[in-house]
Amino acid sequence: MTTLSTELARTLIEQHPIDTALVLERYSHEDAWELLSDLDLETQAEILEAFHSEYAAQILLDTDTAKRQEIFRELPTQISADILEHFPDNVREEVVSALPSLHQEELELLDSFEEDTAGSIMNPEFTALREDATVTDAIRRLRRLSLLGRSPSYIYIENDDDQLTGVLMMRDLVLSQPNLKLRNIMIENVIRVYTDDSLNDVAKLLRERRLLAVPVVNDREELVGVISGTELVEELQEEGFEDAQKMFGAGSDEHANSAVKFSIQKRFPWLEVNLLTAFLAAAVVASFNGLIAEITILAAFLPVVAGQSGNAGAQALAVMLRSLAMNEVDPKQPQGVLRKEALVGLVNGILTGISAAVIAYFVSKNLALGLVVLAAMTVNLVVAGLAGAGIPIIMQRLNQDPAQSSNIILTTVTDVLGFATFLGLALLAKPYLSGL
Repeated sequence: MTTLSTELARTLIEQHPIDTALVLERYSHEDAWELLSDLDLETQAEILEAFHSEYAAQILLDTDTAKRQEIFRELPTQISADILEHFPDNVREEVVSALPSLHQEELELLDSFEEDTAGSIMNPEFTALREDATVTDAIRRLRRLSLLGRSPSYIYIENDDDQLTGVLMMRDLVLSQPNLKLRNIMIENVIRVYTDDSLNDVAKLLRERRLLAVPVVNDREELVGVISGTELVEELQEEGFEDAQKMFGAGSDEHANSAVKFSIQKRFPWLEVNLLTAFLAAAVVASFNGLIAEITILAAFLPVVAGQSGNAGAQALAVMLRSLAMNEVDPKQPQGVLRKEALVGLVNGILTGISAAVIAYFVSKNLALGLVVLAAMTVNLVVAGLAGAGIPIIMQRLNQDPAQSSNIILTTVTDVLGFATFLGLALLAKPYLSGL
């Protein structure tokens, strides 16, 4: 019975490698490799390809050198590049130097492009034929690719200078005469992207033109790779998750299954920064200690004002991060956006401030306290909107990631200014708050 169960498990794993990868990622990489080590090399590579790159890297770093080299020879170039990002420099060099020369050249090509550009995520493995090839040549190529388990969505056509000149539709290929030249049936003026185009521009093009994939060319119009819609969606989704983590000071490459030491190294420095900023806010409150001791009800409204401004700032921050990612805002000319956020903060501050002021009046029976709350709420929401929109713009102008710990910086601004504004206004209105 044990033998039957083992064979059944092996069959299911080999037939469903992606589903297997999703299940295995819930466990430690040591346990995952214990199961994978009994499978054939091709299946191991398929499952590793479906893992998150950091998880796959952890597994491969623990394997012996010979097995690691075997697996990397089976992996697509783009997957290899993603996994190698998580390797120490010496191990990465060891792996790359043992790969076939073509594989090395493709890895070097991908590494030469800036992050978040078409060139950085393109697949350098594509199907292309010359213009003077025949329909028979194309069908023969497709049959060979089928035997290798590959089924390209498009066949691209190049001239003798490796420049992209056309694309071949399968329907035209099947219905054409065997000896017909591909230049006679190809579609010219191919939609393309360039290696330095942003991923958001590529996504917009794929969405508007409803393409399954798009060719990538360099500045000489030479075909160098292909981006599929599926790969692009996965990349943008991953970037979104990374940005969310960076906003709160977690490492962009950290995951639920990351090693404890790795997670601590990524989070601890920003926790220390956050602690410092928290003490800064505490120092502001402490400077008004006498006022709070005399009018104790002020302490009850401190978190209300600071919390509301923090939420308003987070809303502006989220909108701005998305707008920057989608190239909807020019960081060099942000005046219009900042004016809009200030106006939104002003109106929301007045509206929510009135609600808070009414509550403050009924609690204290003091009109002055209600007016202080209203004024503080209005000022703080204006500042919060400006900070939420301005922080990522400033970060980008400084050539930093706009999402990097932006929420920690924003919290510092809203807390410090929130406390200072509310308590400062209360100090000015102190003669009218006596008796509370």
